[in-house]
Amino acid sequence: MDEDKTIVIGDFTDLKESEKFDLSSTLRLRASSIDQKKLWESKDRSAEFMGDIWSLFVDSEKEKRIRTVLHSVCVELIENSVKYGYQAKDYIITTDLCLKSDELMVYVVNKSDPSQIPELQTSANLILNTNNIRKLFKQKMKEAKAAKKEGKSKSQLGFIRILMQNVKLAWQIKIGPEVAIVTTLARISLTEKDA
Repeated sequence: MDEDKTIVIGDFTDLKESEKFDLSSTLRLRASSIDQKKLWESKDRSAEFMGDIWSLFVDSEKEKRIRTVLHSVCVELIENSVKYGYQAKDYIITTDLCLKSDELMVYVVNKSDPSQIPELQTSANLILNTNNIRKLFKQKMKEAKAAKKEGKSKSQLGFIRILMQNVKLAWQIKIGPEVAIVTTLARISLTEKDA
């Protein structure tokens, strides 16, 4: 991997460069401070909490959808951060939620081993460039079942599940000599057309 390289996949808006938000909040989880079992439980509870709280700030007609979609998005992204986080180092998973009038943006920042970045790029490009997300979902389900029979766990279904809920995904990956900082952005539309 090249030193200090930045890769952008999809329609990414940097959190620092974006417009001012109507409301924002940040949740940080220190992955090394608790055991793995508690971390898995905590990501689900954290996601549920965020879904419940943030659903209060949207139109009441969209409350249920936002609670459900936000919970699902946060669970998938935090789970990926745990699974692909840099286990050899102390790292923090940061989740920023930012509300604009027409969109809820979820940023999840994680540190990863640079050797894992090519696989992330391949997976991200595959799902963003597919013409039929449901067909891809079925294909990946079959592949996951086959891998499970071989004792492997590699489904790549999380991102696909997010996209199937009319959520847009993008990534910014900053690669240094020893660590890659991966920021995943999920954009949840609040407009009538998409909601």
